[in-house]
Amino acid sequence: MNRVCFSVLLACIFLSATFSPAFSAEMKEWTLAVYLNADNNLDPFGVEDQEEMSKIGSSDWLNIVSLIDREKGPASYNYIEKGKISKIEGMPETELDMGDYKLLVNFMSWVTKNYPAKKYALVIWNHGSGWKKAGKSATRGISYDDSSNRGITTNELSTALGEIRTNLGKNLDILTMDACLMQMAEVAYICQDKVDYIIASEDVEPGKGAPYDDILVKLSADSTPENFAKTWVAAFAASYNNGSQGYESCTQSCVKVSALPQLFDAMNGFSKSAISGKFNVEFTKALKKVKKFEDRDNIDLLHFLKLLSSSIKDESVVTSCEKLTTAYQEAVIAFSNIDDQNENAFGLAVYFPLSSHAFDNEYEKLDFSSSVKWGEMVQDFYRKNAADKAVHNAGRGRLDDLRRFVSSATSREKDINRHVAQQLNFKFFSEKASSSESSDELKKLVSELLAK
Repeated sequence: MNRVCFSVLLACIFLSATFSPAFSAEMKEWTLAVYLNADNNLDPFGVEDQEEMSKIGSSDWLNIVSLIDREKGPASYNYIEKGKISKIEGMPETELDMGDYKLLVNFMSWVTKNYPAKKYALVIWNHGSGWKKAGKSATRGISYDDSSNRGITTNELSTALGEIRTNLGKNLDILTMDACLMQMAEVAYICQDKVDYIIASEDVEPGKGAPYDDILVKLSADSTPENFAKTWVAAFAASYNNGSQGYESCTQSCVKVSALPQLFDAMNGFSKSAISGKFNVEFTKALKKVKKFEDRDNIDLLHFLKLLSSSIKDESVVTSCEKLTTAYQEAVIAFSNIDDQNENAFGLAVYFPLSSHAFDNEYEKLDFSSSVKWGEMVQDFYRKNAADKAVHNAGRGRLDDLRRFVSSATSREKDINRHVAQQLNFKFFSEKASSSESSDELKKLVSELLAK
């Protein structure tokens, strides 16, 4: 058994123990549980953030509990009071794999058993990358641990949140991802029926992350989860607008999870209407202007819709765009952004790389992709662009793009294939004659295309 696996086993063994100091099993109004993975270059900021929490501290209605794993030191479980961060006796102080989603589940089980509350806010603190890939093999979302060299993937996060919801017997009130690039439609999708509110950033976060003292000072015993979530967003942004953490570019938003089914239904409607027509010129122009984030494959969904609604005249697309805009505004209940470069960051990002070569096939393995046709629409856009390029270059006597287009064609794309074949037939066999050699190959390629 390796060291990492042994440490997770230790954590599980101690879950049923009684702890001190500051152990209290009495029911309180709120518990803030912080899964603080500082086993990386963010280590000093993790220590600083715990100190910020201790400026406010636990109270007779609030528990603040953390599990912190340091970069060059063992992990520890802590109860945070005003001016005091106390290691909880009886809990293992050893290297833990914070990139193991099972440890996250175990941590929350321990928290809810020993620090029960009517309302829970879980913070996952670390680096984040949306749904995207890190390294050559691991698709991950958040909580990358340098010691184990792995993180919690988007689908693993879904599993973890589902188990936490089962153990709680209700949805987690608030999930905060104090990490970069996590406020994406693809990540929000997996929170359905598990979480009530999601707080995260569309773009990279400053190293200091959330200003926990500024946020917690505004929390009260009678705060509702929605009010607390909105307060969090506002306090985060204010801290970087010449506030307690200086001035730095940032984004922060809150998504109301109960509104997501309508959002995803509207995304499907929009995707279908876009696939049914040909709007590549309008999409290309919008993609050149749309707000992109540190990961250039991520765009702001609402800004994209705003750009398209001003250029596309097709009635079905306009209607679906309006419905999606309304659903978006009902789902994103708070957003703040600092710095002019973020003026078009409205709270929820989505994946839309600019080229087919950049499209990651791992995207199709997401739970999101199994029911939302966004990825299919993106690939349809690529395919129609490739079709236009193939026909255009064929007209100049260059057939390489057409050969590639035909060889990659599938039966799923019959409408596009038929459209390209019709264009080629009209252009080369109706409008003008071609040389014998190119004419024969063109006829063969058109036949292959129609047979797909």
